[in-house]
Amino acid sequence: MRECLDRISRRVVSAAAVRHRIPLGLLLLSRGQLSNRQLRSALQAQQDCGRHRLGEWLAKLGYATEQQVTAALGAQWACPVLTSEVSPDRLMLRLLPFRWLETFRMLPLQFVPSTRMFYLAFSEGVDYPALNAIEEMLDCRTEACLVSGSAMDHALEHSGRQRGPGDLLFEGWRNAAEMAHITCGYALKLGAKEVRAVGCGGHVWVRLSAGRDVAHLLFRAAGGREKDESRR
Repeated sequence: MRECLDRISRRVVSAAAVRHRIPLGLLLLSRGQLSNRQLRSALQAQQDCGRHRLGEWLAKLGYATEQQVTAALGAQWACPVLTSEVSPDRLMLRLLPFRWLETFRMLPLQFVPSTRMFYLAFSEGVDYPALNAIEEMLDCRTEACLVSGSAMDHALEHSGRQRGPGDLLFEGWRNAAEMAHITCGYALKLGAKEVRAVGCGGHVWVRLSAGRDVAHLLFRAAGGREKDESRR
């Protein structure tokens, strides 16, 4: 377990997602939903503040609606946009640790056992390394869609109240030996028959299975995963 977690932890701390996309501002400009003056104003506000995404500034300044920004993100990432309200059930929430959902701002929507297809929603762009980690952990395929930021906020708040007791977060882990000691302790306590581990974005996720009982251990490196504040 220590060797496995050492290999994973050394890889995830330095891992960075590579993203190649058409800038969000140019997409809105091409659709006639934004003027050059408005785009420059929003970019300047973002630069002055040093925080938040371009889409948030456009909505905050009243230059674009949240729906327009979400639709442009869908075109940017070449994936569908879900316009209806999202509210995952408790069964879906058991498949992933809640803090993982919070970090990557994603929601499980549906899992189809017959095809091993897992549908998930994002609100700030698709995080493919996170999807790859889920596929490796659950032996499944994933499909992504986008929802608005407000819909994601509401769904995450609702999901946080439903998360189970076997969803544990460990902050600022120091080394693989420490993670292995914690993991083995919980594996013995649960009587786990299977232990799996993956890493992504400064996190190591360990999933312990004992029949229908599942526990998630999420180790977050000191400092956690920095939020991507790139200009979208």
